[in-house]
Amino acid sequence: MQLCEELMSVTPELDFLYDPLMPEKQKGFLDGDVVYLNPKQSYYELPCTIGEEIAHYLTTVGDITRQKTLNDKKQERQARTLGAVIVVSPYEIINCYENGCKTLAESANFLQITIETLKTAIEYYARKFNGIKTENNYTLLFQKNGTVAVLKSFNNY
Repeated sequence: MQLCEELMSVTPELDFLYDPLMPEKQKGFLDGDVVYLNPKQSYYELPCTIGEEIAHYLTTVGDITRQKTLNDKKQERQARTLGAVIVVSPYEIINCYENGCKTLAESANFLQITIETLKTAIEYYARKFNGIKTENNYTLLFQKNGTVAVLKSFNNY
């Protein structure tokens, strides 16, 4: 299953529609339980937009499209961060490492997402895990600047 389809299947209560009339600058829009997606965005932008719109569905209260208040901007940032986390888990970062990815660009390309979304997820994990997360035989060192190092341990005790 392609990443976009996987993300859409996470929230079966939402309908996803491609709207060719959306302004080019707008990537997605949530109206009730319908997510409108701009079909003109890139292959790498689309899963990021879907993740963000799912996050809006889960967290946003009211109409924040005009970004008039500080609360509107805070909700937008929160949805963008949660959307990145929906798209990129620590397991995906380990998978990048195991597949030979050495840079953020290679990792984003492997995950089929934007570098910006990958960096947003890494920055979130740096805050959440205070920079370090151990998973199975891996230690992930998350940096606040949006980079990550993966260390693999061969001790199976």
